[in-house]
Amino acid sequence: MSDSVLRPIPLDSHPLVQQTYIVPTPSIDTAYSQVKTCIRHRTPGALLLGPSRFGKTYAVRYMDSALKDDFPNLASIGFTAQKKKQPVESAFFENLLMAVGHQEALAGTNSAKRLRLTNKLMEIVDRSRRNVLNVFADEAHRFEATEYEWLWDVHDALEKRSVRMITFLIGNQKLKQQKSAFREAGETPIISRFMIDEIPFHGVQSVEDAVTCLQGYDEAKYPENSEWTYTRFFFPKAWQEGLRLTDSARELWTAFQAAHDSAGFLFPMEIPMTYFARTVEIACMDYAEKDCSTFRFNAAIWEKVVLDSKYVVAIEELRINPELDH
Repeated sequence: MSDSVLRPIPLDSHPLVQQTYIVPTPSIDTAYSQVKTCIRHRTPGALLLGPSRFGKTYAVRYMDSALKDDFPNLASIGFTAQKKKQPVESAFFENLLMAVGHQEALAGTNSAKRLRLTNKLMEIVDRSRRNVLNVFADEAHRFEATEYEWLWDVHDALEKRSVRMITFLIGNQKLKQQKSAFREAGETPIISRFMIDEIPFHGVQSVEDAVTCLQGYDEAKYPENSEWTYTRFFFPKAWQEGLRLTDSARELWTAFQAAHDSAGFLFPMEIPMTYFARTVEIACMDYAEKDCSTFRFNAAIWEKVVLDSKYVVAIEELRINPELDH
């Protein structure tokens, strides 16, 4: 089979192979609905909580893109909390300045960096012609109390200029533990600014969830504005004869369940999106060369790709160390 004849681009250039694609999932849709509610109600802050590898960072990419359609011109920024032995004020503000693309992120005193950041954020907000700034802070469970105070300063500086800063802290259950610790310590200003709402983030929890996820591959198209769905791209001949990944949802779920049970896991299965997506990617890449009019996925294929995805190894590691970082 000639890729150059059957496919509009080389197979290796596809977003699925490059892992640069985004497809919606039930958990993303649910979380995004709550994020939109927070923005509409101008809720100042919320926690987006989920275990490691459940696709939270991936979800934020999807949400950031979707917000552009649902809230045109909304000023939005994102940054990742840094790993460090102890908080350093200069590094904190440098990280935010780099996230907003400031040309002089490393120059000057801490006070100068703080002022430079506020001015840059105001510039972004002014261009949006709204008085709202949306902030996604990924890996926020890495924050120490001091860093919340520095973020608090940014929040209040914008509020003095009549700008509402809405902050979504994305991270694992340590965030909820931090919220409880702040409540016990009487640090209600931090909670009221950044932790008012809680948005849980789940993995793939059912066959129905698997159907919705696989539907994304059956419907997403690349190149955009073409008729080349992801499924068609990797299996053009089989697709023409009716192959759709959604038809494999139950077999794929059963393969995950068999792996889960064989590993001796006694807790309910909830598949991290990272490993569900990885399984689909392996299936598409490894079996594209077998495309023909009669090709169909079967139980044996799904059992193999679930094994190759290292799902069991990952869950074993997460079980040993449930707070494992990304």
